[in-house]
Amino acid sequence: MKLSYSKGNEWLKILLYSIISAYIVYQQATHTDAITIDEQLMRHQRMLDGNSEFFNPWQYRIFSTYFSEAVADAVLFVIPTLGKGMAFLGLRFIQNVAIFLLAGLYFRKLGIGNPWLRLTGNLILGFGMAHSTFASDLSINTYFDITFYLIAALLILKGRYFWVVPLMFLAALNRETSALIPLMLIIPAINLKERLIDRKRFWAGVAGGAVFIIVFFSVRAYYGYREPMGVNDMTNVMEFFIYNLKFKRMYVHLIGTLAFLPIVVILFLNKLSPALRTYFWIVVPAWFVIHLCYSAAVESRLFLVPQALIFVPAFLQIVDRWYSERNPGAELKS
Repeated sequence: MKLSYSKGNEWLKILLYSIISAYIVYQQATHTDAITIDEQLMRHQRMLDGNSEFFNPWQYRIFSTYFSEAVADAVLFVIPTLGKGMAFLGLRFIQNVAIFLLAGLYFRKLGIGNPWLRLTGNLILGFGMAHSTFASDLSINTYFDITFYLIAALLILKGRYFWVVPLMFLAALNRETSALIPLMLIIPAINLKERLIDRKRFWAGVAGGAVFIIVFFSVRAYYGYREPMGVNDMTNVMEFFIYNLKFKRMYVHLIGTLAFLPIVVILFLNKLSPALRTYFWIVVPAWFVIHLCYSAAVESRLFLVPQALIFVPAFLQIVDRWYSERNPGAELKS
């Protein structure tokens, strides 16, 4: 029996993505390690009132707050009896499907031509998302962060560099972790070996970085600056680092979210495309150092950006390359 995939089967892809998306939302809404919907609604209201818990940085991540509020208002206007909590769950479902669709386009742009391989990549990503529920609310800003990184990567790969600049306005309003996006433009634009600069790409990155800086400080000026206060009132980088290393459940949750992909990718880094290798060095070291030294890393959803942007597509490229080397003329890309 010949296994084929055609454009007419796109409905099947949407159905499969919807099933995984529903599973992720179910896990986030019912998992015993997750925050209850009622508490999430309370935190959301405090954000709207300008008095968020962990004021720095939660209060400054306003894009997801006001976007989700607008979505909830629209949904409740149409279906008044639904409830804001259900509206938020619906938004998370749509976010998941959008991430899978963007990831599929991104995988394809990276040269992963086999649709079943791309589907497998999204399956891996989806189950990682579903198992990153420790101390988690719906984390709408985290999933917008993944979305913005995937859109930025797609725009860069397509050569539409200056579209990243307006994207940075929304991304910076969403999470400060979007700061690495401009570097995905700037660093590859500089060719030290040949002493050349891709000026279009370079200045788009500089403009995106400027937008980030303006938004970053403007939001803090508007709400007022407070010293950051971490878990258990920790503020010292070394305290965070030691806390994370000693938190045994962190290792279990990281495995549940990332599986073994980071190890495989590091071992076969030279097998990756130039774009993915560059993204790896720009994002992964900084991401892990910052989150191990300045966050509760046991909340493994914090590592979903490198998972979606680098680890999953890199693993697919490694599998594709391995198969192609052993089966000349029968590539998985066909």
